Amino acid sequence: MEKLIFTDKKAQSLIESVVAISIVVIAIIGIISVGITHVSLGGQSAERVMAINLAREGLEIVSALRNSNALDPDQSWSYSLENGSYRVGFTPAGLLMSDDASPSEVSAVEDCTNCSLCQHSDEYYYHDDFCTETTPFKRLIIIEDGDDLGGNCSDCEKKVTSLIYWEERGRDHTLSFETRFTDWK
Repeated sequence: MEKLIFTDKKAQSLIESVVAISIVVIAIIGIISVGITHVSLGGQSAERVMAINLAREGLEIVSALRNSNALDPDQSWSYSLENGSYRVGFTPAGLLMSDDASPSEVSAVEDCTNCSLCQHSDEYYYHDDFCTETTPFKRLIIIEDGDDLGGNCSDCEKKVTSLIYWEERGRDHTLSFETRFTDWK
């Protein structure tokens, strides 16, 4: 007695084709998702780098004011560094350090109503009350008395905090840099 074995080559080819197409589709979806993630993280990285630079710039502006005070023999080193919340930045006329951060004595940069930074055609960032196109960034500088260094000096240290806030794709971000200035003379 002979056994007949039937094989359906067409059905086998169809199954192989479906499996092969599924593998290709999964590979393409993986490559596309990696590309989308890369582009998304690249945008976040650029904004984070800008926020870091703006926070550093805020500290540098306060440092420049402290250094100019130190050069004036008639002023104390902390002459214009009173405790409070400040908007700081560059203007065409020079440095701006204004204590009109609204509301006054604000401690959270996201609550400040006039701390938004504008970027003008010269690519510098300004605080401008008449700005028509703001950036996503807000900057606030908070100056406080520092720790009493051993109890020997009442005005030996100032703690300066530079706060940056920005919103990106519906998510809030806050960055904070802090430094301490002392009477180094």
